[in-house]
Amino acid sequence: MLIDLHVHTNHTRGCTATAREVVRRAREAGLDGVAITDLNTLEGLAEVREAAREENFLALCGLEVATDRGHFLCFFPDPARVPAPAQAFGSATPWPVREVLARVQALGGVAVAAHPYDKSIERPSGDVIFTLDGLSAIEGLNARRKGPANDLAVEAADHMNLPCTGASGAHELAEIGKAATLFKELVASEADLVAQLRAGAVFAVAIGVSPGAATADRGHDWHARRERGDGGGRRDHDLGGRGDGGGRGRGPRRGGRDRR
Repeated sequence: MLIDLHVHTNHTRGCTATAREVVRRAREAGLDGVAITDLNTLEGLAEVREAAREENFLALCGLEVATDRGHFLCFFPDPARVPAPAQAFGSATPWPVREVLARVQALGGVAVAAHPYDKSIERPSGDVIFTLDGLSAIEGLNARRKGPANDLAVEAADHMNLPCTGASGAHELAEIGKAATLFKELVASEADLVAQLRAGAVFAVAIGVSPGAATADRGHDWHARRERGDGGGRRDHDLGGRGDGGGRGRGPRRGGRDRR
């Protein structure tokens, strides 16, 4: 299944699309599902549920949390039971990243480091991600970020032995579906999404980009190394996931390299 894991609606400042418009556009883009991840809020959950029901399309709800060291996509098995961010993480912002990740885990959720090397946001994660516990994946392909930001995220995921997710990061309808995450098993709910992200059975996918072009754009042989490690069965536009078939082996590989 192809799901765009990072899309914003009018519950994110500066965005105007409704949940129903997002769902319709995701279907038009040929996706199997879409995850709406508004910034620091789950207030759109009821609208996501309504849009999914009325459009008969898989629409999931998470949120993008802005911390003192980067942004994180957070998903929960039952988002309706999750407290509002101010209750979950505290009233003082920016929220401390380690406390956020610990709280997400305590609530049964998973966290994905979103565009960690994107210098256009305040307080990006950068190499701090190498010191964090509680990450299930790294967003290695964000269609709104170009060049080094994605490259470094992919390298970090490889170094930490974490899977890569892909997403559009869309703030506008036209951006939806330009990248997505490939799930090996059926996803029918947030609980399924959380389980598969936790298991690492996901791969970043560039929509409409040939393998040669994707590899050339990255400027390194990461795709080729993942192809050898995965053992086959990959889609033409698959840009990678965990290639070792499991086991995150963080111990000796933990610790970043200077990318400043």
